[in-house]
Amino acid sequence: MKRNWFILIMAALTGLVLWAGPSWAGEITGQVKPQGLRSADNILVFVVQAPAAPVKKDYVMDQRNLTFIPHVLPVPVGATVDFPNNDKVDHNVFSLSSAKKFNLGSYKPGHGVKVTFDKPGVVELRCDVHQEMRAYILVMKNPYWALTDRQGGFRIPGPGLPPLPAGSYLVKTWHEKLRSAAATAQVPASGAAQVTLSPQRGPAGVLYKR
Repeated sequence: MKRNWFILIMAALTGLVLWAGPSWAGEITGQVKPQGLRSADNILVFVVQAPAAPVKKDYVMDQRNLTFIPHVLPVPVGATVDFPNNDKVDHNVFSLSSAKKFNLGSYKPGHGVKVTFDKPGVVELRCDVHQEMRAYILVMKNPYWALTDRQGGFRIPGPGLPPLPAGSYLVKTWHEKLRSAAATAQVPASGAAQVTLSPQRGPAGVLYKR
């Protein structure tokens, strides 16, 4: 009887180790320390080149209280974004960005329009009715990215994605008011690579070089 209990306990511990190990394998973690911003949150950190992985395809850019929500929305190439009008007034969403030019026309509260983004790059959103409204859709080549928290912290990959294979990866930042910063992350076979990025105030860079 004691032998059976010992076998069960050892099996449980082995399973726990196997379950916990991959959550730490193939990660890039770190902090972004922006120069010239009041807050370190909502800065995109992304791996420039990474293996393909299954990704979510449907996203939402809401409109409430004369504001786009969220302000920054990263999506993979090929994603479809729904633009519901949950405000009390009409809106007209448009973009003049080279990554995606479109104009949804004026539509009333309770209605929505969907747009598919099939080219990587930065898409700046505006509303022709309310000039103060602005947001960004960042169309990414791969799903290995993260938005920083209030302390500038980040972790790649996000939930539901496989770990990055061991190797060297170029990591960059993007923010509408910051120059892009870059660093090389050496991802080990087991564990996490840690990087610190310090982007400075200035014109925003591109996501990918043409």
